Amino acid sequence: MIRKEVSEEIKRQCDSIRVLNNGWYCFVYRRVHFISIPDEEMIRMSIPHVDDSNKYKREVLDKAINETNREVKFIKALILNNGSISLNYDHRIGNDEKVGEIVAHMILTLFAASGYLKNKLQENI
Repeated sequence: MIRKEVSEEIKRQCDSIRVLNNGWYCFVYRRVHFISIPDEEMIRMSIPHVDDSNKYKREVLDKAINETNREVKFIKALILNNGSISLNYDHRIGNDEKVGEIVAHMILTLFAASGYLKNKLQENI
C-alpha cells in the first residue's frame, strides 16, 4: 500500500517516474535526479549526485557537508565511494501520517538541501 502511495505522489510532483529492475523509483524534480527506495515501513529518498567531490579540497568538502548535516533537518550528506556527493532522507511511517504529505516534504527538503550544499561548497572555495 505504501509503495503505491509513494509512486502516486511522486507522479503528482514530477509528472513521470521510472521503476528500475530492483524496484527503486527514479524521477526528476526541477532538473534534479532523485531515487526512492520505498518499502512498507520506511521511505528512503536520495539525490545520488549533487556534485563531484573531486572538484573540492577536503577541508571545503568536510565543512560544507558538516554544515549541511547540522543545519538542514532530516538530511544526511555524504561522499559515496565513486566520489559523488549524495543527500539522503529516511522516514519511518507512523500510524497517523499521510504518505503523500511526507513524500512531498521529502522531495522539497532534499531539493532545498542540494541548493544549500552547493552554496556552501561555493562559499568555501
